[in-house]
Amino acid sequence: MKSFLVKLNLRLTSLLFLFSVAAAQAGGYTNLSIAVYFRYQEIHSIPANLDHFSNQWANVEKQVHVDKVYLETTRNAQLATEADVTTLKKFFNDRGIKTSGGLGLTANEPNGFQSYCYSTPADREKVKAMSEFTARHFDEIILDDFFFSNCKCDRCIAAKGEKSWTRFRTEQLDDVSRDLIIGPAKAINPKVRIIIKYPNWYESFQGLGYDLAVEPKLYDAIYTGTETRDANSGQHLQSYQSYLQTRYFNNIKPGGNQGGWIDGGRDVERYAEQMWDTFFAKVPEITLFNSMQIAASLNAGNRGGEAGTNASLNIAALTAPIPQPDESTYTPDMVARIAGYSAELLDHFLGKLGQPVGVATYKPCNSVGEPYLPNYLGMMGVPIDLVPEFPTNAPAVFLTAASSYDQDLVAKVKKFVQAGGRAIATTGLIEVLGEKGFQDIAEIQVAGRRVVATRFSSGRGGGPSLASEPDLNILLPQIRRFENDNRLVINFNTALSGYPMAVSCAYGQGTFCVLAIPDDFADLYRLPQSVLNQIRALLGRDVFVSLDAPDHVSLFAYHNHTFIVQNFRPQPPQPVNTRVLVARATPLHDLLSGETLTGSEDRGGRGGRGEYGGVGAGVSFQVPIPGHSFRVFASE
Repeated sequence: MKSFLVKLNLRLTSLLFLFSVAAAQAGGYTNLSIAVYFRYQEIHSIPANLDHFSNQWANVEKQVHVDKVYLETTRNAQLATEADVTTLKKFFNDRGIKTSGGLGLTANEPNGFQSYCYSTPADREKVKAMSEFTARHFDEIILDDFFFSNCKCDRCIAAKGEKSWTRFRTEQLDDVSRDLIIGPAKAINPKVRIIIKYPNWYESFQGLGYDLAVEPKLYDAIYTGTETRDANSGQHLQSYQSYLQTRYFNNIKPGGNQGGWIDGGRDVERYAEQMWDTFFAKVPEITLFNSMQIAASLNAGNRGGEAGTNASLNIAALTAPIPQPDESTYTPDMVARIAGYSAELLDHFLGKLGQPVGVATYKPCNSVGEPYLPNYLGMMGVPIDLVPEFPTNAPAVFLTAASSYDQDLVAKVKKFVQAGGRAIATTGLIEVLGEKGFQDIAEIQVAGRRVVATRFSSGRGGGPSLASEPDLNILLPQIRRFENDNRLVINFNTALSGYPMAVSCAYGQGTFCVLAIPDDFADLYRLPQSVLNQIRALLGRDVFVSLDAPDHVSLFAYHNHTFIVQNFRPQPPQPVNTRVLVARATPLHDLLSGETLTGSEDRGGRGGRGEYGGVGAGVSFQVPIPGHSFRVFASE
């Protein structure tokens, strides 16, 4: 195994050197674009120190090719001067870099991200003037993710009246978008494009005025905040969210999601993964926030694992001298190099990927319920496609508590399943709907009782897990059902009893399933691998490829039978040996290394496959993947 990794690293290191040469000679990338965001603070300070900045920027450009910069004209109620904006526009335009404007619409960022009060005439006039000023200077403007309202002053309380804060704020900011930002900007500059950039906390948008049902139709484009810095924080930022939120926004505004936005360069691997996963979702551009961060020192030692064993983020290649157009070399010393290295790697294969496919997961715009659950499933190797409309034409739909925001959900699901579709509902959804749920399909109840799962069967109809294994002690909802009206799919044991984690029943031409979800979604990661395989099979049986792997190994699939397997786990002594199952008999071609893999026939049945066996019978491949790394394949 170690000799294989050494060979793979040598091959990829040489490839990265060639990619660097190609990028330097061509002056850019073929399948992606890189932008950098400059905050008001930098716009205000750089012109007085232009010579120093010019030297610094020259070094940035040696490490990453920048196609565009966003120059922010306002933040913390401060407005840039005409002279400062003009100076920086000229600086970048003279270097062939496109310039666009930015609006950081926060009144006082250090004070809990204090927003403007959009019930106050003075604040409304200020925002309008800022929009007009920026439109005079730029043909494209992006709103940084401060365009929300958290104001609860007396004016706002009076204006809200009997409305909920969600309704009041979404209606108010819809009007602000039309009357204070878009309208005034286009009156000044009719050709200006205005982009609204959304943050990474999409489950809370509507509570602060972001309106995914209306705003994407008002703005020329949208932008995705894909900053998944820390999975263990209170924000629940699972790494897979960089991909999934981008896909969701692609589906909300097809062709209108201009890009993703990342920050936080202190951790080399997480910074690279944010960028990789954003581009895996197929967007044209990524913005690096911000100009100060990318110029910070490159701390290649701030990572786990050995430098010689990571095929995707090879530290030796990351820190190797970079060939320049004048045939000199430059030794990387900035965070910017992580972006440049990643862009060169991605550019080699992004154009070969088709359109992303996955399990259609229904989340209506502005809905709330089981927040961020699909991201956890994505981290378990289930390819998810988050959609804002009920996916009538999909073979299967995954339904969470958020799906209940569709008042016609039950009727849609009955019609869908009876016509031959598969619907998988969470216990959270069954519990929310209560007596208004799916009783006509299956009389399954979730009445708020929880039991402690200690062990799982080794597979459907199999024996219990080994007695030597420690108890899991995962709290799961209790599913109440009529025996023999539905089938057990996944079973678990408590100290002295047993319960279903998943059940299914036939209805018309289709199938309806219920899956128990723990209150702490992270407990899903503690499930045995055999149970993860059963969940992958239950949800993803219609996708052409599936995994047999531990948690934190993700699968990204595309309609042209290309796919990516990514390992988010730390670097252990040995890589994760993932079993990849492909539906049709075919070799796999590694799109980065050029290696061709041959597999062995697999008739299903292992790891709880069979009826819920995903691709069922097909070809099985053993694919070693180092920690914080990915491999990309085409099935021929």
